[in-house]
Amino acid sequence: MGELKQLREQQESLVARAKDLNRKIYLASLGAYTKAESTSGELYEKYAATGAETLGESAEGKPKALLAGRGLLQAARELVDAAPEKRKALYERFVDAGKKERGEKAEGTNEFVLAGLGAVLTAREESEKFFNELVAAGEERA
Repeated sequence: MGELKQLREQQESLVARAKDLNRKIYLASLGAYTKAESTSGELYEKYAATGAETLGESAEGKPKALLAGRGLLQAARELVDAAPEKRKALYERFVDAGKKERGEKAEGTNEFVLAGLGAVLTAREESEKFFNELVAAGEERA
């Protein structure tokens, strides 16, 4: 009889866990929608202002969508220009994370292996953090 009770408790525990995960996924999707909704307007305004600044006096009378498109193009150019430095900084961050994880063993470990390990660890940490932020935003909206 004790074995059946244990199985039932395990089943109830799994069902409760599945319900909790389902709730969190729903809240995360609600949070993602909320963040996208709030951020899109801000980005549109930012890009329109950048586009107007880029065009200068010739921006007068132009549609806001055209200005936003010009601003987005400018932001993309800046991102492409900054990519090499950002890529190097990210690589160094991954190597540091790999070294921290390996501890004393890091000295004898290939730098690329450390970067790979650091990338996996960083992705895991950042994705968990982001998911929790989305759940929190979803809870606020619900």
